Amino acid sequence: MSAPVFMSAEHIAIMRWRLDASVSVALACRDLDRPYALSFVLTDGPDDGDDVRWQMIFDPHRGVCIDVGDPPHADVTFVGEWPEVLDALHARRRGEDVILPLRPDGDLDVLERIAPARSTAQRIGAVETTLPEPRPTRIKENR
Repeated sequence: MSAPVFMSAEHIAIMRWRLDASVSVALACRDLDRPYALSFVLTDGPDDGDDVRWQMIFDPHRGVCIDVGDPPHADVTFVGEWPEVLDALHARRRGEDVILPLRPDGDLDVLERIAPARSTAQRIGAVETTLPEPRPTRIKENR
């Protein structure tokens, strides 16, 4: 069985199943005072340049839910460009120490509040994926 493609429907479904089934994730979220939402937007995506969007909801009663699309309200939105993020992920696979080129926007204090739950969710939900080769970034003309 081959690894799912990064951020494909199959990738999201596997992460969702792992997070839903995890007692550790539920316990890491139970002390949150309310649900918190993170949104991720990668522009210039692989499908004709459409954005790649997904969300993570950290809920004290439900644990962590991951899904495609945008949440009704995001406490923090991370924005990056698909080709740049894929370049960074490929570099990490080669053993390079690189930071993902994602720009956070919103209430950054939320990241500290959810840090233990986010760390647990990242550990539990991690899935080995196939990384597509990024296409060259298109030059955007100003008209």
